[in-house]
Amino acid sequence: MKLVHDPIHGHIELNDFAVRLVDTPEFQRLRRITQLGLAYLAYPSARHTRFEHSLGTFWLAKKIAENNRDTVEGAVAYAALLHDLGHYPFSHTLEALYGSHEENT
Repeated sequence: MKLVHDPIHGHIELNDFAVRLVDTPEFQRLRRITQLGLAYLAYPSARHTRFEHSLGTFWLAKKIAENNRDTVEGAVAYAALLHDLGHYPFSHTLEALYGSHEENT
């Protein structure tokens, strides 16, 4: 188990399997991709990455799953953790030129 401190959600608890996923090069590359593209140029505090966003999404999905007995334990949370792996820098902005990032990855 590992605790990651998040300024929005507080401590995010990662079990051993989640740590193994987060420690992969594919997930670590999300640290270099901004969540909001170039928005930080106009709004300097809007500078979080897809890495941080994915951890927060994982935390939120775990909370939702705790209150929904119909979900498969862990499946929703792990899907949320990995949902941005297909993004490349400016993927939404460049979709008009390069097509859907979901299809490309």
